[in-house]
Amino acid sequence: MKKRLLPPLWVSLGLLISVGVMIAHHGTAAYKTKLTTVKGVVTDFLFINPHSEVHFDVKNDKGETEKWIAEGNSATVMTRSGWTQNSLKPGVESVQRATARKNGSTTMHLRKLVLASGKELPVERDYENY
Repeated sequence: MKKRLLPPLWVSLGLLISVGVMIAHHGTAAYKTKLTTVKGVVTDFLFINPHSEVHFDVKNDKGETEKWIAEGNSATVMTRSGWTQNSLKPGVESVQRATARKNGSTTMHLRKLVLASGKELPVERDYENY
């Protein structure tokens, strides 16, 4: 009887351990909680997993061009919000609503992107709650 219970017990234990690993993710701890707005020109759009990226140029207060990256969700999640691999093209002006990185680098966690035409591209379905 004990021998019959041992394999299911090990399988159950293995599943419980693996669920914790699957749920674990780096999250957004490296980013501030307050939203900021940055206006720039898209230079590249990577519609990829695990995180899509929008690369864009931003003019700083001195008039110099800074290279920024806005990290979004996975292509799978962004597809559910209406994005496609053709949503952004280089040269398009856009406004990013995002949380800036705590270390002061030019990296952001994207929440919403608004094109110069006024079209809004949410990164998450409930982006207004952030």
